[in-house]
Amino acid sequence: MVGYTGGTTPDPTYQAIGDHTEALRVEFDPTRVSYEELVLKFWREHDPMPFAMAGYQYRSAVWYHTPYQQAVVAAVKARLDDGSPSADAREDTAQAPAAPFYRAEEYHQNFILKQTGGVRMF
Repeated sequence: MVGYTGGTTPDPTYQAIGDHTEALRVEFDPTRVSYEELVLKFWREHDPMPFAMAGYQYRSAVWYHTPYQQAVVAAVKARLDDGSPSADAREDTAQAPAAPFYRAEEYHQNFILKQTGGVRMF
């Protein structure tokens, strides 16, 4: 589900996002995939935009809900940080406690599928 989080503006919208960040809410079944596997996939494949270019709306962030998730996010990132350019790029990704999540407008849900006529891009 696509939405907005991390800011103080009540009930943000795309036109009035305030200090929120556009976000993807991921719900998963831990009997099928572990949180660590999800975080590993994120850190390996995510290409963050530097905050100076992105601002709050498009910044890169990982929002954790529990101390366990916070520890996993940090540990997996540390394990992958090897001095490579992709490791340097990870520094542009904030790690923060989850804030209230506001569902984005319906036209934002499944946006890529809507734009491609139902063809998955990845």
